[in-house]
Amino acid sequence: MARAYIVLARNDLDEDLLQVLDLAPNSSQFSPAYDGQGTGQTGYLTHYLIDGVNVPVTLDIPGAGGGATRDFSAAVPFHYGLSTYLMDCVGRPQAPGSPGPALTVAEATNVAGDIEAAVAAGTPLTLAVINAILVARVVAATDLDGAGANSHSVGSVEDILRILAGERYRVAGGAEVQGGGGRWNPGPRGYFVDRPNVLTPDTVVSTQTGTRSIRGRKHTAPLSHLRPGEPRAGNVPVQGAAQDTNFNDVRTIVETGHLHLSATDGVLADLKAATYAFENPAFTYGAAGTALTLGGANILAGGVARAITVYDADGNVI
Repeated sequence: MARAYIVLARNDLDEDLLQVLDLAPNSSQFSPAYDGQGTGQTGYLTHYLIDGVNVPVTLDIPGAGGGATRDFSAAVPFHYGLSTYLMDCVGRPQAPGSPGPALTVAEATNVAGDIEAAVAAGTPLTLAVINAILVARVVAATDLDGAGANSHSVGSVEDILRILAGERYRVAGGAEVQGGGGRWNPGPRGYFVDRPNVLTPDTVVSTQTGTRSIRGRKHTAPLSHLRPGEPRAGNVPVQGAAQDTNFNDVRTIVETGHLHLSATDGVLADLKAATYAFENPAFTYGAAGTALTLGGANILAGGVARAITVYDADGNVI
């Protein structure tokens, strides 16, 4: 079944405040024998896009190749987020077989801002809508997925929805986005990160056929009195190529009848309404307040602004 995406549309909803319980199967009650392992749909909505990691991309200009080259800044180990994805996967159209220049930081940031504003307004993010944003912010004929004439882009609507819903897309610092000829290097260079490794060099995992695995500390491990999480040189988990401690464990939501019922006359319907009202005492409201929509607009006194927007895999609003 196709995925659906529940995207938080405002920044004042802490991770323990927003819970959706009228989807099925219930995460606490489903039976693995009948519903499949790990298929629970209910839970907290916790992953807000702008949370200290998804920030505008920075470039080294010129890059390591000098001249017209542009690299993702080597001063930052990894770049994350929507603007990074756009710069990595979208290029200007040019003659067949020859991409145009890469997007500028301002263009990628402006396109990301318009996409985020669409979420805050509760409007669709279909391919046609995103392409229209790209044309308005970049140049005519720019598109997301490379389907247009003379386009070399490799993006997708569903990738953008995954990022908006909280998944982490990253590109390594130093990756060249534009070559010496002033042409965008068709991506993607980046990828969605995986769950981080938590096993240290002093961890041993013992398994036997038909039994559960057993984890423990090696008998040769020094400092057995270390408290959990206490760092020691050489005793920290080593992350694989795609493993990242910034990984968000975003629940996979499936587009089901229960989801549509909730979005029509249930919890999701209440949360996605433009009249949804909530005030968090940790935030301030009004023209100079700290409570903002995903599009960057201030939430006025009374806290009225939709909490979420729900999308199907094609970017239509559910």
